[in-house]
Amino acid sequence: MTTDTSTLAPAGQLVSWEEGIGDDKKYSIAHVSPTGLVLVPKMKDYQQWQQAVASAQASPAEAPAVLQRLPKSKQFTPDQISKVSYSKDLWQLYLFDREQNRTKVPNGKEQEQVFAAIKHYWGGKESEEEADAWSVVQTPLFILSVIAVIGGFFIWFCAISEPNYEASGRRSGMKQLLNAIGYTIGPVWMSVIVGTLAAITLASMISQLIKRPVKEVLEY
Repeated sequence: MTTDTSTLAPAGQLVSWEEGIGDDKKYSIAHVSPTGLVLVPKMKDYQQWQQAVASAQASPAEAPAVLQRLPKSKQFTPDQISKVSYSKDLWQLYLFDREQNRTKVPNGKEQEQVFAAIKHYWGGKESEEEADAWSVVQTPLFILSVIAVIGGFFIWFCAISEPNYEASGRRSGMKQLLNAIGYTIGPVWMSVIVGTLAAITLASMISQLIKRPVKEVLEY
């Protein structure tokens, strides 16, 4: 862990981030302090997220209370947590309670900052463990399913594109352009592109299964 913790404030550390693209974008906030962690995962309202972050930054001492008022907030105290595990390679940060129920901190490079803050404020017995097979394959399998669905659509679209197509109606220019692109690429080359993306994802998954990324663990 190389994250610099020298700048962490005694009262706590606020971390905010976003994940996803377009309409699927989600926004998360975490505040870690010596007394606990408040996590607000995957908010959909960008304005609400911005206002919450601004309010927490404006009043650092009141940040936990500000975040706890949000609908999706979750609060954890150090005595409720038995283990925290983090894998930078897999983008997986989990909190385990005393009954071994786990809570996943949403994806993002900011997970490293959250883990560093937990380590700084809460301490814990440090160790390392190999990632289990499911932890390794779950993200690549999701990516493969997305490639299959979207890739299948693109192959179908290229197959129905015609050389003499004349678009009409609204956005006819865009329709004409998309048809031209689909016809130029064709279903065969689109199949090659989709297959290549799937092969790269599969190869990466197999490589990680062989190497088995290491998880950093804090136990309490």
